[in-house]
Amino acid sequence: MLSYPPTDPQSYPWLVICDGKDKERQTFFSISKNYFYTRTIPEMRNKLIYTSTNGWLVLKDLDSNNLCLLNPTSKEMMQLPRLVDIPVFPDDDIFILTATPDDPNHQSHVVFIHSKTCTFYFCQLGDEKFYKQTFEENESKFICSATFYGGKIHLSIYFGVPAGNLLYTAEFVGREIYFTKLAVEDIDKSLPTNLFSFRTYLIESCGELLFVKQMFFGSYGRKVHSFLIFRMDFSKKAWVQVKNIGERAIFISDRSNISCFVPKNGVKRNSIYFTITSSRFLYVFDLEDDTVTKFLPCPTVTRRDLYLDWVIL
Repeated sequence: MLSYPPTDPQSYPWLVICDGKDKERQTFFSISKNYFYTRTIPEMRNKLIYTSTNGWLVLKDLDSNNLCLLNPTSKEMMQLPRLVDIPVFPDDDIFILTATPDDPNHQSHVVFIHSKTCTFYFCQLGDEKFYKQTFEENESKFICSATFYGGKIHLSIYFGVPAGNLLYTAEFVGREIYFTKLAVEDIDKSLPTNLFSFRTYLIESCGELLFVKQMFFGSYGRKVHSFLIFRMDFSKKAWVQVKNIGERAIFISDRSNISCFVPKNGVKRNSIYFTITSSRFLYVFDLEDDTVTKFLPCPTVTRRDLYLDWVIL
């Protein structure tokens, strides 16, 4: 059983910590149980989780650009084409798996977005290569964040001053992507600008599209000051600030962002669980009182060179 993930059912994500010399160890932490399970899943050895959807993981080999899909519970594995155009995967780039491989509508696409060049690489199962297309709107600078929502990829794209961040959709039509601009005002015009740095996320949350802004301060910009959350009102084509997400929670890490309803006991509702690069701590931001707390989910993992990701199994 050590070569399989935990079988305990839970409706919210597991925190998966990959560590060890060859990333041979995977630790699954359950928030509600405050308990961790250590595994050594051979199919995940020396691999990085780039994204996941309903139990399927997109994995990249740490020594090459080899990619695969893995269901760690059923042990199904599917090889993907190599991304030959990209020698190194930048940390700020984006991976999206639009649907599981067994999607009855055959809408499962693996998408890699090179944010600084606004270039999309995408394929479906059975394709021999990744197809490539660049978003070429005038003055576009880079893609800040993206998520799959309502059958389309939604993108927050930075256009510089004064346009700021604008919202677009990307839709697959055969081997091409069609981009559509949504007439939405730049959200950053109403946000504070006196903080050291920030990071933004588009997240699908129980049928809603959320824009989450994580704000940092401190000499190296690593301390989290607070979060702001906005919901897209498609009828008004406007972002509306949300101060309470009710029975939901948001889970954020470097490569995975998930929001869902959470059980009453064990998981803090109306909160954001987040990780910080190279830290083995788990942090919780309480939206009601604007406080950040932290705790150590697993004391046995290494202190450095580890990866933390959220996965729903």
